[in-house]
This record gives sequence, structure tokens and C-alpha cells, in this order.
Amino acid sequence: MIFLPIGTDAPLYHYPITTVGLIITNIVCFGVTVSSGQPDSWVLEFSHIDPIEWVTNMFAHAGPGHLLGNMFFLWGFGLIVEGKIGWARTLCVYMIIGIVESAIIQAIMCAGGATEGGALGASAAIMGFMAISLIWAPKNEVKLFVFFWFVFIVRAFVWDVTVMMFACVYLALDLASFLIIDQGVGSAALHLTGALVGLGVGVLFVKRDWVDCENWDLFAVTAGTYGRNADPATAVGSHADPTLMFGHSNVKVQDEIQVDTRHSRFQKKLETVNGLIDSGQYLEASDRLVDLNLQQERPLDERRLGTLAKGLLRSDMHEEAEVLLEEYVDRFPDDAHWARVRLAHALLKRHKCPGAALRQLKQVRLSQLSHELEVLAKNVVRAAKAQVKAGVEDAEREW
Repeated sequence: MIFLPIGTDAPLYHYPITTVGLIITNIVCFGVTVSSGQPDSWVLEFSHIDPIEWVTNMFAHAGPGHLLGNMFFLWGFGLIVEGKIGWARTLCVYMIIGIVESAIIQAIMCAGGATEGGALGASAAIMGFMAISLIWAPKNEVKLFVFFWFVFIVRAFVWDVTVMMFACVYLALDLASFLIIDQGVGSAALHLTGALVGLGVGVLFVKRDWVDCENWDLFAVTAGTYGRNADPATAVGSHADPTLMFGHSNVKVQDEIQVDTRHSRFQKKLETVNGLIDSGQYLEASDRLVDLNLQQERPLDERRLGTLAKGLLRSDMHEEAEVLLEEYVDRFPDDAHWARVRLAHALLKRHKCPGAALRQLKQVRLSQLSHELEVLAKNVVRAAKAQVKAGVEDAEREW
């Protein structure tokens, strides 16, 4: 059976410049090694220490099949990594993983007295990308092209599987191969070493806030605080609140019902909504806010309004988030640069309104934006201008 990653549903905030460039570079280098007839000069030799080989072996392959398989994996997981951190940092991460892995393997083999043998291929660095994808986007899916045959049965199909499942199964198979079959430095050991380096890089980026995983990283997933699972009313399994597993009880004992004034009842409801926002329970806070808005228009303060809008965006509740973004822009225009960027992105992508998106961004100062939002704003401007130039008119909005 053959399975090759051909795509992903992970959000891509950057074009895959480095990923495509690395694929082209590997293909060119393979052609050079084949035409020159000297592929051994690119190999990571186990008998000595040579830092040049730490780089060259990453761009050498044993044959067309080896190259093809690696390039498909580089495409699938390179999209996820580069989609979050851009081309420059992706290139640095790729080279660091490959060089560190090569240095570790060569040092271990030399220390063990190896006099022959070697390794080549991009798979160790690519396994590092797979490990990083596991840390940054475990719930996103990779699209696999699967080719299966058994005797006279041949099947080809496309299968979507989560990054977490695919990476864990693949690395588990490599571990089993290393322990049972290889029992030495084979491809499984090289893969696992690259993956370990990638895991370290992935964790470091998350813990130092060098990457924005939008609260969908492995730590949020294992803690049950991602997406809808951050809302105790919808969480399941070990993360669920047992008192909510069968819904809220509307039955009250008469003696427990206190007589309050209309204002005090409103304040209690507002405190509840504020508490839900502060604890990250954005979906329930949004539902309860609807009732509050019927009693008093725009009850939230600036901080909680922004926090709730961002939380709903991370939970894929775009319609609810867009209403709050418009309110934020209207009420706090001087501090609404980030909200205008998110709103412009929604206007362009969800509502097909390039003109409205550009009007929002005209009021944004790039100096007030984070690096991620600055990149997003530039991408929206570029795409919106292209659509306007092509004659696309703003569609009628539903909200």
C-alpha cells in the first residue's frame, strides 16, 4: 500500500514559497547527482565527521521513488508549517532540523566506531515537519492519495485523516521498525531522530509564542480547551463538566428564587457573561449575550468585547464574531486596527465584498499590527485589488 499527502485543510496564511522551492531544489540536486555519477560525495558518511555532509545529504536521494515519496510528504506537511510562519522561518527550521539530525547521527556512529555506511535523503527534516504539524495543528486533516493492491484487487482513493492520527501511527510504525527490524541506524532511526528534533522546535515555538496556532495546538487539544470543546456545555469525555452532560435543569425550588429589581437581575446576567468570557467559554457567553442585548444595547466593555470576538473566530463561529467585530470598530475606532483586518478578511473571503474589505483596511495602520496580522492585511489588500481590477463587484451582505 502506498499513501502520499497531497493537501491539507489547515489555514494557510502564507504562500508555500519555501516548500515549492525545496521541492524544486531536491529535484535539481537529484538530477545533478545522477548526471555526475558521483552521488556518494553527497552522502552522510558514518566513518567521519564532516559538517558539509550535514547539508548535502539532505538534498540527495537513492532513486526516483525515494525522491517522489519524500517530495509528496514535504508538500503535505510543508504547507502546514509554512502556512503558519512564512517562508523565511520555514527555511530556517527545515535546515536546522536536517543539520542537527545529521550531526547527531554522524556523531553517534563515529563514537560507535563505524567504518562504513551512510545515509541520505530529506526524510529526516520532513519527519521534523510532520512532528511540528502534530504540535501546531493536530486536529487539522491531511488529504492522502492511497494506492492499495492485494493479489488481483487494486484500489486507488483519496482519504482525509487528522494530522494527529497520521503522525502518531506513522511514527509508531517507525518506532516498531527501529526496535524489532532495524535494530540499528536504518531509515526508521533517521526518521525518529528528525521527528524528535522537530518536536523540540514545535514545542519551543508554541511556548515562546513564536507561532499563532489560534488555540488549536496539541496542548490546547489535550487540555480540552480548543474550539467548541472550550465550552463546558458541549465538551465530552474527560473534559466535560458532569453536571452539564445531560443539559441544564430548568427546575428551581421556589424558596431559592429571589426577588430582584430589573437592574440587579441585569447586572447578575452581565457578571455571568463576563465570567464566561474570562474563563474562555465563548460559545455560552455569546448565547447569553443575545439575551443581554435585548435588555441593554452593547453591554460589554472594550477588553471583553475584543476577547469574545477573537474567541469566536478561533471556534469557527464566524457570523457571531463578525457582528462583534463591527461593534468593536464602531465603538472603539482608535484601537480597532486588528478588528478591521479580521473584518476585512471576512468581507473578502466569506461575503465576496472586495470593495468593502479595502475600505476597512484604508483605516488601518500597519505599525499597530502584529506580524501575523500585517501579513494577513497585505494578503487581503492584494487579493481584493485583484478582484476589483477583474471587475468583481461587492455581493449583497446578509448581515
